[in-house]
Amino acid sequence: MTDRNRRSFITTAAAVGTLGFAGCLSQVREWRGTDGKPTATQSGDGTSQSGAGDSLDLPGDPIDRFEDLEKWRAMIGSGDLEAGTDDPYAGSQSAHLTASENTEYAAIYQTIPDGLDLSGKNLSLAVNFTGRDQLHLTLELFAPNSRNVHAMQRTLTGPADRWVRVDFGTDRIETQPDLSDVREIRLIARRRGEMSGSIDCRVDDLRATDWPDTGQVMLLFDGTLESHYTHAFDRLQEYGFAGVEAVIPEAVGEGGRLTLDKLTELDGAGWDLAARPRTGSKFLHEFTPEQQEGMIRRTKAYLENRGFEDGAKHFITPRNILGSTANDLVREYHEQAFRFGGGPNGLPLTDPYNVGFFAGDAGDETKTYVDYAAEYGELAVLHFEYIGEDGMSEAAFDGLLEYIDAQNVEVVTATDLLGDQ
Repeated sequence: MTDRNRRSFITTAAAVGTLGFAGCLSQVREWRGTDGKPTATQSGDGTSQSGAGDSLDLPGDPIDRFEDLEKWRAMIGSGDLEAGTDDPYAGSQSAHLTASENTEYAAIYQTIPDGLDLSGKNLSLAVNFTGRDQLHLTLELFAPNSRNVHAMQRTLTGPADRWVRVDFGTDRIETQPDLSDVREIRLIARRRGEMSGSIDCRVDDLRATDWPDTGQVMLLFDGTLESHYTHAFDRLQEYGFAGVEAVIPEAVGEGGRLTLDKLTELDGAGWDLAARPRTGSKFLHEFTPEQQEGMIRRTKAYLENRGFEDGAKHFITPRNILGSTANDLVREYHEQAFRFGGGPNGLPLTDPYNVGFFAGDAGDETKTYVDYAAEYGELAVLHFEYIGEDGMSEAAFDGLLEYIDAQNVEVVTATDLLGDQ
C-alpha cells in the first residue's frame, strides 16, 4: 500500500498550535557538545539549563517538540510510536519510532485542520537512530492535500546512538503545493544499506527557519586527484568559482594525484583544502579509537603545517560512514563535516557537522537539485571524483558549470558556508 493511498484513513489528530515565526533566534555556534546534543545554557539566575524549551541556541523556531504525542499517529501497518523519555534531545521526551524486521518502514503523521503557514521556511529535525549504520528519512508536507506535496529527504550515514540534526533539502515536488496552507506533515524512516533488521529511531525538535534570499552551491572534489587541477581548475576560474578539495595527505604527489605545488595554487585561488583521512578499503569506524584519533589529528596537522589552516577546519568523511567515536573526534578537531546525504541541505544550517552532499555527475537529477537550491534557499553540495577519462566527461562538467552559472545561486566554499552560520 502506497503513502498516497493511505490518505483516506487519516481523519483525526489535533492541530498544531499557532506559531509566530520570528526568523533566526540565534546564530551563535555553542549549541552542541561532542555527543551532538544541545549544550547547556545559562538561565536568568545563572543556573545551568539542559537546553530544553526555547533555550536551544539554534536558528529558527520550533514547530513541534513532541511533548504531546496525541497530535501524532503511526500510519497503519508502518510501525509503532511511543514517547521516548530516555535521553531526549530537548524537553522531557522525544518521539520513538520503531518497525519490526517484517515492516517496510516506520511512519508517523499529524493533520492540521486549519493549516500551517510554512512558506519561505526550511525544516530541520533532531534524529537519533540505533542498530544500523544508515537510515533514510523523508519529510512530506501535504499543502493542502495529498495531490500537492513538497517532499524533503535525507540519507543518514551515521553516527548511530548520537543525536544529530538533519537540515532537510527538497527532493520532490508533486503538482503545485501551497506551503502557506500545510494540512498534514508526514515523517517516514526507511532502511538504507543493510535492508534487514528492525528500525529504531527517535526524533525531536522539528523546527523552521527562514530560508535565505539566495540559494548556494558548493563544488566538492574528493580524492586529491590530478584531474581536479587539469580538467576542473581553469574552468572554475573562468566562472569565478572556487571549489573544495578533499586532501588525503598520503596521496599527495603520488601517481595521478595532486602535488603540493598544485594544492598551493588551488589554495591561492580561494579553494578550501579540507581534511580527508586515508582509510584504504576500510571504514573509519573499523579502526581502533586511538587509530581514528591519530588519523584525524594527523590529517588536520598536515594541512595546517603547510599553510592551509582555513581548509583544515573542514572534514570530509572517508567512504561516507561516520561512527560514534569518529563523530565525537570530528567535533573536537574540526568545525564542519561533510558526508553523503543524497540531496540538498536546508539553510541556515542547524548542524554544520552533518552537511550532506550528492553526486555531481548524475545529469538531470543534479541539475534538479541545483534548481531546488535556487528556488527554496537551500545548499546543494555537488560531489565529484574523476573528471575526464574514467569519470565525468569534460563536456558534461562544462555544461554543468554553465547551468549553475545561469541559476540564482551563489557558489560558495566550505569557509564561506562556515562564516554564514
